[in-house]
Order: sequence, then structure tokens, then C-alpha cells
Amino acid sequence: MSDFLTISDYEPEQLQTLLDYSTELHLHPGNELKGKNIAFVFEKPSLRTKVGTEAGINHLGGNVIHIDADILLSSGKAIPFTSRESLKDAMKNVSLWCDAVFARVYTHQTLKNMAEYSSIPIINALCDKHHPMQALADLYTLQQQYGADSELTVAFVGDANNVAFSLIEILLKFGHTVHFSGPESYGWSDDQLRYFALLAVQYNGTFTTFPDPSEAVPYADAVYTDTFISMGEEHLYDEKIKHFKPYQVNIDLFSKANPGAGFMHCLPAHRGVEVTDEVIDHENSWVYQQAENRMVVSKGVFAGLLSSEVIDLNLNEVYSPPLKEEEVR
Repeated sequence: MSDFLTISDYEPEQLQTLLDYSTELHLHPGNELKGKNIAFVFEKPSLRTKVGTEAGINHLGGNVIHIDADILLSSGKAIPFTSRESLKDAMKNVSLWCDAVFARVYTHQTLKNMAEYSSIPIINALCDKHHPMQALADLYTLQQQYGADSELTVAFVGDANNVAFSLIEILLKFGHTVHFSGPESYGWSDDQLRYFALLAVQYNGTFTTFPDPSEAVPYADAVYTDTFISMGEEHLYDEKIKHFKPYQVNIDLFSKANPGAGFMHCLPAHRGVEVTDEVIDHENSWVYQQAENRMVVSKGVFAGLLSSEVIDLNLNEVYSPPLKEEEVR
């Protein structure tokens, strides 16, 4: 069995298999996860990720066990008794009782350590660098709107954060065009830009950055934004908002996209900050469809990794990204 930590771990064919399987399980749920125990470990608050995924697991007959993050992730060492026990010992124990761990953590390194110490799959519920489950749901939403074979242009306006990173990865892997616009001082590193460029070449996608959001949105089939202030950055609000104000998705900006284009946001949204009510409540807003799809794709991911059903995911053939992980994180 394999972990699901980043989009870069999988080829497009594998990801599409998970999406197709998600559709099958959503329309015809069975007992694919009967007898399976999934441990949820959340260092950060969550609504869609926690509730949507738990609902999806329940639909397939699985069980969710909530583990206090302070107990499991409080340390790396047990001596001199400044914490409960080592992460290694904790994960060795959890692996004896559970079939997978779904973890939302502050740092990606924590997920890597959990994967190293466990003998069961670790699934990333969000970390500082990646949000692969959100990216899957976003691609699923786009495929529902336009079909799986359409070549799309998606404009992301805002912060170069974990949501944007995973979204750009999956869009480029599927050969789509991505326009990104955000403040230069909060943009991508040179290594990340090089990584996106290599993905675009390898999978026939296109990635372009625009200083002015009004130049990024024209010809877009979807306009995506996320909070300008991520969890843990609340103390940076006054400083960041000065840079991000011009990147608010309002009706004037949204109207520059293609006719019929959709608005996307991973939620929670800060109305009046990164998006206005007129856009998020627009008839072409897909934010609640994205939220529902968080539940849908969780079915394919967990059942694909854990069920006795035979799925040709080639999970042992882990994809190596064009750059080493350390170079782009």
C-alpha cells in the first residue's frame, strides 16, 4: 500500500483512476471499507476536510478514530520527559490498530516522519506545502463542468500557498493552462517556478505568471482564489492585506473571464477580502460543488488504497518529480 502525501507522487493515469473510482463509489456505494479503521489526526481546524472525508468513509462502511494531535505529534523524543513518547513509537502502535492515518499537520516533514515510522498508508489532509485532496476535488469539479478530455485555462489569483501549489501541479499534469497572478513579494520561488515549467513541458501544459490579475483572467474557464491569510498567519494580516488588496476577485475582475466561466474557492472564504459576495454567490460559483466533491474523492482515495477491490493504480511505481522535493518546497 502507498501513501498519498503529494500530487507529485502519482502519474495522471493513476489520479484519473482514483477520480473514476470515486464516481463509481459515490453512485454505487458498497462496503469497500468495512472493517477498516482510519485514524484522524488534526493539528489544525477543519470543516470540509474532516466532516466530508468522515462522511465518505462512513458511506463505505469504514470507521473513523479521532486521535488527539497533542498526544500523537507532541514530540520526537521522550526524554527528558518533556513529551509523552516519540513519534516513532506512537506510529508503530497506531499501525497495529488502524489501517490508515489521515493527518492535517503544520509541516510536511511531520507527514514524512509519520510515513517513515508507520506500516500503513498516510494520507495528507493538508500541510504547509500541499493540499492534494483539495486538488483532486478541484480537478473532479472541473471535469464535471467541462468533461475529462477538455483542455482548460484556470486563473489562480492570490497567494502562492499550499492550495495553489497542489492545484497547479495537478492541472499541469493533466495538460491544462494555468495563469497565476499575485503579489511578487508573496510569489513562487525560482525553484518552484522552474518546477512548474518542467511539469508543463513534460505534460504539455502551460504555466504563466501575470503581475496584473486583469491580464490573468481573460480566456479563463475558471477563476480560483483562496484566503490571503492562511491558518497561522493571522498576525500578518495588516502587512499582507496591503499587498493583496488589488487581487480581490470582484465582479469586475470575474467578468473578464470566458462567458460561463466558474468561480472556485477551497473555503473557508473571507467575504469582502479575497472575494466579494457578488462573485461567491454568483450563479456560476462552484464552491459548494467543490465542497461536496471533497467527500466524493475521499471515497476513491481511501477505497483505492485500502479495499480488497483490485484497482490498477500501480501504487508501487512512485513517480519522481523533475526536481527533488527539497528543491521546490
